[in-house]
Amino acid sequence: MLQKTRAVVLHCTEYAEASLIVKAYTAENGMQSFLVNGVRKSKARYAANLFQPLSIIEVVAYIKKPGGLHRVSDVSASPALSNIPYDIVKTTMAIFLGEVLYRSIKEEEINPELFTFIDHAVQILDVHHETVSRFHLCFMLQLSRFLGFFPSGKYDAVTPWFDLKEGTFQEHRPNHPYFLDPILSERFYALLSISLEDVSEIKLTAQQRKSILEALIGYYELHHTQGSRIKSHEILNEVLS
Repeated sequence: MLQKTRAVVLHCTEYAEASLIVKAYTAENGMQSFLVNGVRKSKARYAANLFQPLSIIEVVAYIKKPGGLHRVSDVSASPALSNIPYDIVKTTMAIFLGEVLYRSIKEEEINPELFTFIDHAVQILDVHHETVSRFHLCFMLQLSRFLGFFPSGKYDAVTPWFDLKEGTFQEHRPNHPYFLDPILSERFYALLSISLEDVSEIKLTAQQRKSILEALIGYYELHHTQGSRIKSHEILNEVLS
């Protein structure tokens, strides 16, 4: 049966000579796989940037059963993004965040509120310019709330160490290597309470930004992705440096 749905593109795989399998997160059906025929031909019906990571599309597809491969009848931008496809920093950011989402969201997870969060975040990334270098840090922290492991506690003089394994701020330095020192913990805590729109207000050096990103990737591995290593952050760090 033909169904229409909005979706956020997370990952694409080339299929046959000219087709794509598009992995996308939808509001109504969670993670779905769509087969788009002929999109890699020279005179393709659809523009290639329609399927870049974090593109928001409206898909008309033959939905068979959950977890199946659904053949696309029609697809369009919903809405068309004005900056992400044409800005190298934002494009790289979108590739990284698409990978984070792809590795973090479970196949069966249907969460309209999560879809709304991602949709809203993409719009902010597309139109805001001053927030880009810290956007991914704030996004990953806010995403962790939907995934069930948002950090707890608070940074202060009593609890100045963030323990990545326990997911909370501690009084003493943890006796394992998965923690942030008090200086990074203070910056980390500031990111917890800021909105995506206002994240430019958080001041970070380039090294602090890299260190917090590495810590967040480790935090995701400890609590959610379980060995599914996020890799595209290395390219992102190069672009942001």
